[in-house]
Amino acid sequence: MKKQSTSHSAFINLRLLFGFTLCFLGVALAIFASFPVRGSLGEGGSRPGATNAERPAPYMPVPSGRVETEGADLGRLEQFWNDRLTYPTGRFDPAWVRAAAIQHARMAVGVPAGMPAVLNPFSPLAFSTTSFTALGPQPEQMTGCSGCFNYTTTEGRVNAIAVDPTTTVNGSIVAYLGAVGGGVWKTTNCCSNSTTWSVVTDDPLISTTAIDSVTIDPSDHNTVYAGTGDLNFGSFSMGSQGILKSTDAGATWTVLGADVFGMAYTEPPGQFPQYNAVGKVRVDPNNSSKVVAGTKQGLYFSYDGGANWTGPCFTNNFATQRQDVTGLELSDVGGGDTRIVAAIGTRGFATTVQYDLNLNGANGLYGATMPSSGCPSFTSIASNANGFIFGTAVTGSAYSTGASMNAGSGSPFVNISTGNQLGRIDIAVAPSNADYIYAQVQSIIGNNNGGCGSAPGCQIGAWATTDGGGSWSFMQGSQGGALRNCTGGQGDYPQNWYDQGVVVDPNNPDRVFFDTFEVWFATRTGTVWNDTTCGYSYSGAAGPVHVDQHALAFVPGSSSILLIGNDGGAHGTANANIVNQNTDPTWFNMDTGLNTIEFYSGDISGNFLNAASPQASGGAQDNGSSSVTFAGAPSGPVLWQLGVGGDGFYSRIDPVGTGSSLRFWQGNNSGMLHRCVSNCTNQNAPWSGNVQGSWGGDTQSFVLPYDLFHGGIPGGDDCPAAGVPGGCGNLVAGTTRVWETTHGGNASFSSSDWYITNNPTTQNMTKQTLGNRSFINQVKYSPKYQSVAIVGTNDGNAWIGFNLGTGTQAQATWVNVTGNNTVLPNRPVMGIALDPSMPAANLPVGYAAVGGFNANTPPTPGHVFQVTCAANCGTFTWADKTGDLPDIPVDSIIVNPNQPQQVFASTDWGVYYTDDITVASPTWQRFENGLPHAMVWDMQIDRGSTTLSVWTRSRGAYVYPLPGAGPTPTPTPTPTATPTVTPTPTSTPTATPTPTATPRATPRPRPTPHPRPTPP
Repeated sequence: MKKQSTSHSAFINLRLLFGFTLCFLGVALAIFASFPVRGSLGEGGSRPGATNAERPAPYMPVPSGRVETEGADLGRLEQFWNDRLTYPTGRFDPAWVRAAAIQHARMAVGVPAGMPAVLNPFSPLAFSTTSFTALGPQPEQMTGCSGCFNYTTTEGRVNAIAVDPTTTVNGSIVAYLGAVGGGVWKTTNCCSNSTTWSVVTDDPLISTTAIDSVTIDPSDHNTVYAGTGDLNFGSFSMGSQGILKSTDAGATWTVLGADVFGMAYTEPPGQFPQYNAVGKVRVDPNNSSKVVAGTKQGLYFSYDGGANWTGPCFTNNFATQRQDVTGLELSDVGGGDTRIVAAIGTRGFATTVQYDLNLNGANGLYGATMPSSGCPSFTSIASNANGFIFGTAVTGSAYSTGASMNAGSGSPFVNISTGNQLGRIDIAVAPSNADYIYAQVQSIIGNNNGGCGSAPGCQIGAWATTDGGGSWSFMQGSQGGALRNCTGGQGDYPQNWYDQGVVVDPNNPDRVFFDTFEVWFATRTGTVWNDTTCGYSYSGAAGPVHVDQHALAFVPGSSSILLIGNDGGAHGTANANIVNQNTDPTWFNMDTGLNTIEFYSGDISGNFLNAASPQASGGAQDNGSSSVTFAGAPSGPVLWQLGVGGDGFYSRIDPVGTGSSLRFWQGNNSGMLHRCVSNCTNQNAPWSGNVQGSWGGDTQSFVLPYDLFHGGIPGGDDCPAAGVPGGCGNLVAGTTRVWETTHGGNASFSSSDWYITNNPTTQNMTKQTLGNRSFINQVKYSPKYQSVAIVGTNDGNAWIGFNLGTGTQAQATWVNVTGNNTVLPNRPVMGIALDPSMPAANLPVGYAAVGGFNANTPPTPGHVFQVTCAANCGTFTWADKTGDLPDIPVDSIIVNPNQPQQVFASTDWGVYYTDDITVASPTWQRFENGLPHAMVWDMQIDRGSTTLSVWTRSRGAYVYPLPGAGPTPTPTPTPTATPTVTPTPTSTPTATPTPTATPRATPRPRPTPHPRPTPP
């Protein structure tokens, strides 16, 4: 089948659909469930000399500290992701997102109205009243963190690296990398620890595209292709939206095939949504017009440089099996012919969401000759008959000597003796001899060794051919059970389906590097694989390289300079040529300039706009919680300091503090929480141990929601003055009930300082319609009153609580304001807020940001809702304030205290605002100045109401001076008396009042879309 796709139409489609690239799969990482997790102290790698109690757990692409529970944990993760999109019906249709993208494109782009903020000319940050300012981290420093592995500095995941073959002098080498959600980055001064990167895809049409493949045309070094999506088999991977192409070395880009390489993965109705990806892009070395793309659903061929595409083309006739292209190489074999080698490498074990990942019968290696048009005719080049069988049996690997692998058999895996045994396959061709091909293969059956723990997804081994696939030999030492780390421990690990890759020395076809969570060196005829990166087994104070490898690239023609990309950014070595079975290279970090951290949530210090040394703190996927103090002259995004290890989630700052320092709070895996009381943005800051409450047995989100009362709103409650005790010490946390402490400002703090606010204490605030997956998504104090808070659950409930802050258990009165979902949709409540302008604590006005899609609750469409309460919410009224917002999940919502009619809403597609929430159907605008099109999962406003902070998934943190903000300092904090218990709580849960529905107003006419730019 041939599909037409011109550059012009592709550009328009990207504008309509660019959010696809980031949408929903990345969101799966947002708010998981409570279960054993990666950052908890458990089995796995350890720091040298660490005791069992001190060992940080290995990082994994899904939260798990124990390899034997990884599969179950992944299932829980995927179930949450499914619920976020499909609750309550279980239905999802990619057409809903396409329609929303069209709505988004029609919306006006603007700047929030109001009196511009008064800027401080002496601020260390270059604020603008019309755009966001980037804060970083750029990069994040791991040295000096608490309870984590130390890899010096870190950034977000790098999926691909390509090096300009015309630049060979070290220090002036040009290279490109693709970040998982952060776009394409370029360096012109590679390759050393002085390498710096700049983003080249921050075009309004293509910024923060998820990139899985970067390729340079072998015949034209100025032509660069980048495949979008993330073909790594995690439900948290990101969907494709075309192929990016630059013909001027990254200066400008067009989008190819946006209508061909769409986000949607074709599957039967009723299945959980999956997403497509362009995992490989290759250019014919004999003809630049011929381009091949490998996706989750086969191959596509272009014969005119990507303007038009033929496909999908298949390497086999196994129509019932998945066709994930995990390896793709085009080689000049002489006579003007180009050989195609493609690997089909489906993971081989299914999950609840990815129901068909077990359909691996087509897995194998296939070859063809590049045609002049149409789909080529492939043949299988790997089988039991030509040597693609297991090597010598070893302890810790499941297979016997000579066991059949059944590559390309068409029969999916059943057990160790039946069906195709191959999982994901990655391949590489030797640049110096195209007959040398290497294949690395993930195992489906569990390996029984201490690294794998009998879980699926470890390593079967690797094979090599020296005759272009005519015959194969198993590489001894590549068996998962034979792998040894740098201290002699087990080197197998159950995530080859996520991180696996191969690269061959450009000058010696017998020398090859492989990656898993580590980078390994081997020779074709050797018997030992050498762990060169020692990620979980390093000696000394710091490890040389972050774990979880994804990209390997030699500088063309050089056996010495090797670049790698991983979950911590980019690294390199200039002496790869010395590596053998006993000698390691010297690695250096190359994160400088990257700004790709994936934040969940964060906070900024008080009077951020006017402070001489403002501070910020945020929690990130894979890279812990980090913080920073800005000082001196404005210099753009800066280095942040990692505080607490594991996966970082929520982070909050006591903006009043001790008098000499602010207090910081950082959360991580398993609902753990940590406090720092002095010098918290420094290396080796004095972070406490885990001070979480006794909520370990509660059902809870993987990302524990908690909040800290900041005070400072005129006419409202305030925190005690700075001191010990003193400062802002009231915090709430949500599981299925709400916990609180009033002791956060005390000299000491422990788990016993938390108490349950609910009466009765066993009250469950969810519907429990998701069983043990129903939990509180968000809990927040009123910005003005510390006695009032609001809760939103993932199964569609909203509550407002009164009489918090008493310091005594079961004294709060929680009112269920869900109203039977007659107006508020029965979909996940992703964000919540209380209006800071209300004159009395018992007369709250609240907001709920709702996930899912309108089609799942047709009688109650919408994504932004306002609830107005009479006294103590005895009665309440909901109003739909969605206006002209697109039909996509809204993740966070917040009110400008300086002009409360102005409300901000954040989504997977960026930030929107309305200047007048009071009208029946507000008009919303996109606020994009200075902010890449990244997912924004959290927004916070500082004490003093000077600054809005937004926390993105893949591009770090940004701030914007709020309209109406001036140089007036925050009011002097004074202690607030313990609130009176009103009304008196009883052991009977408060009855749900009957809501009064506000009719949905007719939407205003949408503004005329801005003219679209003509692509170059």
